[in-house]
Amino acid sequence: MTMGQSPGGEDRTVHAPRGIGLDAEQVTRFEKLADGSRPPWRLVYSAREAAHLAAQPQAAAAFCAAFCCKEALYKALGEHYSFPKFECLFRAGALEQEFVLAPDFKGSYGIDEVRVRLDEQFLAERGEFVVEVYLIRPAVSHLEWLRVAAAEAERRRIEEEHFSPREIDGLGSRRVQSLAGALALKRALARLWAGAGVAAAPGEFEVGHHASGAPRLVAAPGGVALADVYVSISHTRQWAYGLAAARR
Repeated sequence: MTMGQSPGGEDRTVHAPRGIGLDAEQVTRFEKLADGSRPPWRLVYSAREAAHLAAQPQAAAAFCAAFCCKEALYKALGEHYSFPKFECLFRAGALEQEFVLAPDFKGSYGIDEVRVRLDEQFLAERGEFVVEVYLIRPAVSHLEWLRVAAAEAERRRIEEEHFSPREIDGLGSRRVQSLAGALALKRALARLWAGAGVAAAPGEFEVGHHASGAPRLVAAPGGVALADVYVSISHTRQWAYGLAAARR
């Protein structure tokens, strides 16, 4: 895992965003951008960023990593923003990655820093990039993952053991992917509670949604203040990921 931090910027604060975001994408989605058969998405990448990513030895992975960073920041913010304002100048294998926030973007959203974690281990294992973005300083965080096919095969048992009727009703149209993502998140939350010395099963956590559709922790065992806990979910066709973090 590598960690990057945005450079300093304006002091003006309009918003005070505090959240985390998680995104996962399959690298194959970005092969046409890498080979030039499709122009870079101008609403996603800046011209400088697109040129940099296209020049990388593994350009598809570079485009994928940058997209994940932008999407994860959107989830951490909880609102839309202009993706080219957050440039992710990815270099495969670099110990320090370069992330650039436009000064006007930093000022209008009141962002002091963006902390980015690139989980490159999944690239070799399953051809996917997973990116975590933090607008908080986490004391601890846990990432869990689950194969979607496994959730589909055991869906009835999983629903009975780990989900309330209200949660099942809220899974929506992408039922299996949503189920797998929610279970991955519950497992991450159980690890978070275990770190605080509280043994808890995934089914003891209730996950709901904000009006935007983003996940939120509705109920949990005692031991960790819900106000200090942040969550995010992402999934591809084959894998689901859940991220839970506690604020310092």
